[in-house]
Parts: sequence; structure tokens; C-alpha cells
Amino acid sequence: MAKIQHPKKAHLAHESPRDRGRLILRVGMATLGGLGVVLSFPTFDLAPLAWITLMPILWSAFEMRGSARFFLGWWAGTVINLGGFYWIIGTLMDFGHMSWLPAFLLALLLVAYQGLHYAFWLWLVFWFQKTGASAVWWVSPIVYVALEYLHPVIFPWFIANSQYSLIPIIQCCELGGVTLLSLMVVLSNSLLFETWIRLRRGFTRAWLCLICAGLVPVSACLFGWIRMDQMDAKIDRASKLNIGLVEADVGIWEKEDPIKIKDNLVLHQRMSIDLEQRGAELIVWPETAYHASRTLVRRSGQAGLEWHRPIPKDVELIPPSGVPPPLHAADDIKNNTSLMDRYAPQRGFSTPLLFGALTYQKNPQSTSPRHPGIDLFNTAILLDGAGRVLGSYDKVYLLMFGEHVPWGHTYPILFEWFPEAGDLAAGASVEVITMDRYRIGVMICYEDILPAFTRKVADQKPHILINITNDAWFGKTSEPYLHLALSVFRAVENRVGLVRSTNTGISAFVDPNGRILESTGLHQAETLLRSMPMLQSDTLYQRLGDWPAYLCILFTGGWFLVLWTRKKFGFKTTSSTNT
Repeated sequence: MAKIQHPKKAHLAHESPRDRGRLILRVGMATLGGLGVVLSFPTFDLAPLAWITLMPILWSAFEMRGSARFFLGWWAGTVINLGGFYWIIGTLMDFGHMSWLPAFLLALLLVAYQGLHYAFWLWLVFWFQKTGASAVWWVSPIVYVALEYLHPVIFPWFIANSQYSLIPIIQCCELGGVTLLSLMVVLSNSLLFETWIRLRRGFTRAWLCLICAGLVPVSACLFGWIRMDQMDAKIDRASKLNIGLVEADVGIWEKEDPIKIKDNLVLHQRMSIDLEQRGAELIVWPETAYHASRTLVRRSGQAGLEWHRPIPKDVELIPPSGVPPPLHAADDIKNNTSLMDRYAPQRGFSTPLLFGALTYQKNPQSTSPRHPGIDLFNTAILLDGAGRVLGSYDKVYLLMFGEHVPWGHTYPILFEWFPEAGDLAAGASVEVITMDRYRIGVMICYEDILPAFTRKVADQKPHILINITNDAWFGKTSEPYLHLALSVFRAVENRVGLVRSTNTGISAFVDPNGRILESTGLHQAETLLRSMPMLQSDTLYQRLGDWPAYLCILFTGGWFLVLWTRKKFGFKTTSSTNT
């Protein structure tokens, strides 16, 4: 009896070296496209690459089966995310106490998951093209933006973020946020792909697609130049506030060292005195910069002062000290300096101070295995010149496995697996703090890379946005540069200035046009002082949010349902790649 060969095995048996070579070529093109995306972001900053580098990824999946398209998209997405988030490996090794191999495998699992965005993108685009006579050039950007917006990730990023240094191009974000610019970038790539398709098949007017691909960024630039001139005139007329930033170059290990922690405070104080002498009207310290072993405070409704650690949520006053800080904290002991003088945040200066610290309140319902009955918060506190608390803000979006462990209260053993992770409580609301006649919108840590969250802050009409953060967790890698690049768009979307204060870099001033006016490095203690415009703006993005993403989601879901129904019930469709 003749042996019956399995169809799949028969296909493999007849697979030629030429077929394998074609597959290798397509994987190579997907890799090339992925590397192009990486190179368009910090610290390579080859931003124009983003307008062409998705084209090889689209080409790699052309006329391939569904499973192959999915794999090629996933591969390209994994390359992109590995190139952008490689620094997670070092973070897991340093603070997760992992050896190199487990840290690499866990980071690889994360970036592989994030790469699924590109897998579903390629699969859906060519499924639409084959099933419903849908041209790739217009379906591709719509599907991409829908998935980009919906795909949940720990550190949200958009293809448009690669354009942060091309100031005229990013001005369109005031109309539809960063998702509008993503739509334009992918549209240009898709039109280039359509040009290749038309040339390959001998269709006429291939040149038209090529011209349109170039017109997309050109139109963005034309709009941007017009709006920049208008905003510059508005910036010139606006009142100004001299804001000083203290970046003491205090890393994670210095914060944990009981000996160095006292010097950290006097270092911040000495640098603040310098800023006051140079004319600062508001001084900003980074996230959790104030880390004293105790603090003398007056709580709301009480007449006397009390010592607390951490700072209580209902703090009303933190008395300043007129005693100048020494060169080293040990000198205070030699000089018998009082504890009140040693631990006052404002010491030797009387300029209003915005600083990050841990605060607490009692909560009998708290089931924290580390501090039951108490809620801890990552808080920004604003003091006036006399130490009175003008307002505070508790961080709303906590970083998973950094500031809280999911399901940790239910399964306390998880805290043993992540010993460096905190157990903080999330803030209940967005808060804008008023100082004199100005409203200050405060964001902590990575909240400034969340467009929807910043829009909530902007809804309260702040005159300026201030982000205090601590990127020291990620060392001297590209992460601080990437964080800054992602945050720049918040200034343009809401047309207010953005100030970023970090522990180890990169601190920066960003104007309402998205220009980085001044920034620090990663290797030394620095101060920055800048006169920032105090504006209150009303943009289309503030009113409508990410409407391009909403429309893309509606179209993708609706069109998929229509085509799936047609296919399911046998309606005939015609496959095409062009209109």
C-alpha cells in the first residue's frame, strides 16, 4: 500500500532553497524596518527615518499567508521594542536582584508582548486587502493607530514620538494629539508602499502616490510654521515666572545609603540658595527628593508642631530655617544645630518650593503586608516662602512592580519576589495647585507620557505643567532621553509650558511650541533657571481628545465586522491593493 504523506509535510518536502531564501529576505526586511524605527528615536534621533521605515515592514508581509504576516509583524515589533526598552534588563538586575539570563528573558517576554501591536497590524491590513477590496495605503494607517491606542503597555509610546525634535511637524498635535501625527507618519509610509505596488504591477499614476507621500510631512510643516509664529507672539505677551530646577545627581543607591542621605538634603538646599540669589521665584526639586529621617510639621486643625516620618497628609506648615546649610550634614552635629534646622526643607532660602516626598495617612481598611493600617503616597508638596503648604498632589498612576505590586495585598508572597517594589496607594484625583495668581498642574514620574491623563490636568486650566520624576532607576541609558522625548508632546497638545525636574537627568524646560529650551545632562549635579510663560490655552485636543484614534477604532471594528460577515455568509468580494 502506498504511504499517504501529510499535506503539510508534503509542502515542506517540496520547499525549495529559493523559497527559504525568500523567507529569509522577508525576515531581513522586517528587521531592517524595525531597526529604522529604533534609529528614529533617542538617542539616535534620526527622526526622518520614521516616514519611510515602516514601508519595508509592509513589504515583508506582502502576498504572504496570515500566519506568516503575523510572525513578520511580531518580529518587527519585537526588534523595535527591544531596541527601545533594552534598559529594562539592567533595571531588573539592579532592583529585581536577578542574574543576567533571567533578567534578559523577562525583558524579552515584555518586548515580545509589546511587539504584538505590529503582528496584529500586518495581519489585519492584508486581511482587509484580501477580503474586502481595501487599499493598503489607507487601511494601514487607520488600523495602525487603532491598535497603537488600544494595545496596553507599561510605558506607552507612539510612532509619532520619534518626531519630537522636528518642531514644525509636531505642531499638528494641538488638533488631534499625538495620534493624529502617528496617523500621518504611517500614511506616508503606506503611500510609499502603494507606489511600489503600482510600479510592480504596471499601474499608472504611481507618481501620484509618491507625491502624496511627500505632501503629508510637508503639509504638517506648513501648518507648524504658521502656528509657531502665532504661539511665539502669544508667548512674548504672556506674563513670566522665573523657575529654578535642582538636579543634585542623587541616584537610587545614594537615597538608600543612611550616611549619604543627610548630605543629599543639604546639597539640595545649597543649590536652592544659589537659584534664589539668581532670581528664582519658584524652586522645584524632583520626585521624592526630600527624604529626611523626620520632619517637624504642623497638622491641619492643630496649634503645636509635631515630628513625623513620613510627612502626614494633612500637613499645614513645615517651618523654614534661617540657618545656612553646611557643606556636609556631619558639620551640623559638630555645630549642635537643632533638629528643626537640620530637617527643614527650606533652609537658608525663602523662595516657594515644590518638592517630592512620601506622605501618609491612617487607613484601618489598608491590608498592606508592609504597613497595615497606613496608606503611603508619592506626593508633590508646594510651600510658600514661610513654609505654609499651598497644596499637594498624590500620584494617581503608580508604576507596576516599582511603586506597587498587582495583587500583592491578596498574595503577600509577591512582595518577596519583588523586594525593591514599593507598596504605595494611588491618589484619588487630579489636582492643580495655586500659587499667587498662577495655577500649576503637577505630574509625577511617567504621568507626563500619558496624553489622556495630562489632558485631565489641562482641563483645570493650569498656567504651566510641572513634572517631577526619578529616572535614576534606569541608569545612564537612553531611557531619560526617551522619557523627555515622549513628554514634549504634552506641551504642544495643551499649548502650555512644561517643566521637568529629575534626580539624575534629564531635567528640562519645554515651551508651548514643544521646543526644549534648556536641559541638563546625566553625569553631574546641575541647576537650571528659566523665565517661563504662564499661559492658559484652549486647544482642539483639549476639547475632543484623541479623536483620530477614536475614529480609527470605530472604522477598524466596524469594517472588520462587515467583511467578516460577508465572508462568513458567502458574499463575494474582490481582492485589490489599489483604489
